Amino acid sequence: LSMLPWQLEVMQQEERFKVVAAGRRTGKSHLAAVSLVLSALDGKKGKVFYVAPTQGMAKDIMWDKLYEIAGDIIEGHNKNDLTFTLTNGAMIHLKGADRPDTLRGVSLKHLVLDEFAFMKADVFDAILRPALSDMKGTCIFIGTPEGRNHFYDKYVEAEIGGDSQWAAWHYTSYDNPLLDKAEVDHAKKTLPRWAFQQEYMASFDAMGSEPFAVDDLGW
Repeated sequence: LSMLPWQLEVMQQEERFKVVAAGRRTGKSHLAAVSLVLSALDGKKGKVFYVAPTQGMAKDIMWDKLYEIAGDIIEGHNKNDLTFTLTNGAMIHLKGADRPDTLRGVSLKHLVLDEFAFMKADVFDAILRPALSDMKGTCIFIGTPEGRNHFYDKYVEAEIGGDSQWAAWHYTSYDNPLLDKAEVDHAKKTLPRWAFQQEYMASFDAMGSEPFAVDDLGW
């Protein structure tokens, strides 16, 4: 499983709860897919969940990516339930946070919450955190910021909270060596500053940082 340096850095750390704020096209989905496959292959009991803001997003982001990562060891799949069965019998489930009832009543050994900033905060706190307790399961929160919301709170908790089970990382689109830096530079020149800072530089402070738009000033 090939990985970028930043992805290896995250995967090799042993913290149970990992919070990754990363810019667009950094390689977030690849990291998520690798973690899902490795967990499914570890031989331990328990379910493996990938959760996106909606079920449709979960399919769009992760369905083809899992085939790219684990095609040779995928024994079967169910497009209605969005599940993959690997050759060892383990299953990977793709879920939407907009359907919370489908997230209850399970025991999870690994969980990925993708684009966590765009989910309701209580999806983890009230539903999925308890599901990790039986197995002392692991969790990766990953995504691009959307201001200082619950994703920011988890990032700060992991970065400075003092809990050894939590860790945080911050990466920008420049951290993907496979992405043309000139393309990112062009986005920097042509996008509004807040949009570039949020989407490419993964800044939690970008939204609302510019009190006046150009049109407001009559320029």
